[in-house]
Amino acid sequence: MVKALSWHETNLRWFVLCLIGVYPLAQFLIAEFPALLGEQIKNYFQVTQEDVNYLLLFESLPNMIMTLVGGLIIDAFGVRRSYVLFGIVVILGQFLCLISVFLQSFKLMIIGRFVFGIFESSGCVAESYYINKWFKDKENSFAYGIDTALCRIGSITASILYPFLYSASDNDLSRCLLMCFKIAIFSFITILILTQIDRFSDMRDKVEDQKLESIDLRQIKNFSLEFYITLISCATCYSVFFIFSYNSVEMFKQNFKLDQNTANILFSIPYYLSALLSPIVGYYLQRIGRNIEILIIACSCQLLTLTMFQMLPEFDSPCLIFPLIGSILNGLFFGIYFAVMWPYIPNIVPSHMVATGFGLIYSCINLELTCFSYIVANILRVENYENYLKMNSLLLLLSFIGFISLIYLLFSNQSKQRNSNHSQSNETDSTIQIELMVLCKQT
Repeated sequence: MVKALSWHETNLRWFVLCLIGVYPLAQFLIAEFPALLGEQIKNYFQVTQEDVNYLLLFESLPNMIMTLVGGLIIDAFGVRRSYVLFGIVVILGQFLCLISVFLQSFKLMIIGRFVFGIFESSGCVAESYYINKWFKDKENSFAYGIDTALCRIGSITASILYPFLYSASDNDLSRCLLMCFKIAIFSFITILILTQIDRFSDMRDKVEDQKLESIDLRQIKNFSLEFYITLISCATCYSVFFIFSYNSVEMFKQNFKLDQNTANILFSIPYYLSALLSPIVGYYLQRIGRNIEILIIACSCQLLTLTMFQMLPEFDSPCLIFPLIGSILNGLFFGIYFAVMWPYIPNIVPSHMVATGFGLIYSCINLELTCFSYIVANILRVENYENYLKMNSLLLLLSFIGFISLIYLLFSNQSKQRNSNHSQSNETDSTIQIELMVLCKQT
């Protein structure tokens, strides 16, 4: 851990943040290709949209368990070895996807996506671990804000890059997958550089890569109630955002009679806002604190969005204003919530189990996202106004659960603070009484 505050060491830490940020940027660049090239994949392999959805499903399935396992691996074997392992598996998965295009084997592409997904989110756990290790106190929030912005930039860049590559290469799908493979290799190189810098830093400071004695899932019971309440809020709010986003384009077309291009622009607004807001929120958070209060404000934006869409009727002619307001509110939620939530988590888990804590949260997010995505998919088998209302009702309920969890945390923290102040006041009074008694005896 870097403790000195010289000019060179400060610049080194920000260089380390740039290296850390490459992984989420690369991850979103790679992970988005089935969604962005779905039509091209269907034409090339002669498959259906249902088959394309398997590429997303088989990427998500291992993440429900493997992110927790990845967190335990980090805590047991150290973050450096674990991060390198995760990077190798990501490269292998993407290599299989690339080879599947040359062999025209869609099954091989599904296998590649499964391999890619085994440790994809575990890499995010390692990335969060490094941020928490290198950036302490007030700088921590700003670093997480930068990292969140890079995730959003990855999604935005992917939406521009892959359609351009496909068109520029005369509709050659292999060029797009080759770019994904090159991005995975570049990300792995930055992992190697990062781990070596971290190793030399630990050698200089005479500290060792923190490890658990063994991998034991029973150690999760050491987490506090505050952590599990936070987990509920994080998993529900995260799932609601992405499920709503994935279905928002078609809902805008169905309920508000918007064209495809307008709906796509509205879909991208939350991601642009998040990329802009996350570093700003992180910067000011390090000055004012108040994590729970800010999280409640962010969650209120999500609740307001879903409540508005729940109350609106189906329009007979194009209506832009309400989807625009909803997209902006959703972007405010996304830009604020995760820039505040991730720096908060290391404060509520044992210091030697930070990676396990992040891994458990990522696992629960993926579990909830997969389960409720399946429920919503069944609700929307027939796309009409009534079924989109049912979807909104479900998401509104989940968002309310996340909101109530934050309210509980707010009152719980305030109660702890009052008890702490009362205890300190009693200790001060006792100290004064003792001093007075000593003075009386002396006189």
